[in-house]
Amino acid sequence: MQPLIQSETDLKVNVTLVSTHGLWLLTNNSELFVSFLEFPQLRTASSIKLNHVVQLHPDILYWPDLNIEVPVKRVRYFPLTFVKPHPSRQSARRTKTRSVTA
Repeated sequence: MQPLIQSETDLKVNVTLVSTHGLWLLTNNSELFVSFLEFPQLRTASSIKLNHVVQLHPDILYWPDLNIEVPVKRVRYFPLTFVKPHPSRQSARRTKTRSVTA
């Protein structure tokens, strides 16, 4: 696969950590995790080659020394966000009961 043409406008990506599980990357607007399980060709690369990564396009990460393109949509975004559950509505709505006398 031929990579997209590199240009002066390529965005720099910083590799913040290489672990046994994958790479942590910091782009201009997000933190990403590239798993070695999903991209095993990166696992055997040297740290020098792994650190040379650019973002050719907002949707493409590219390692020129390895000739590997990775779509950003296939990596994990961090920080993971926690969605706070809504409080129970039952406590807010109390049913009124009337005693009926006959």
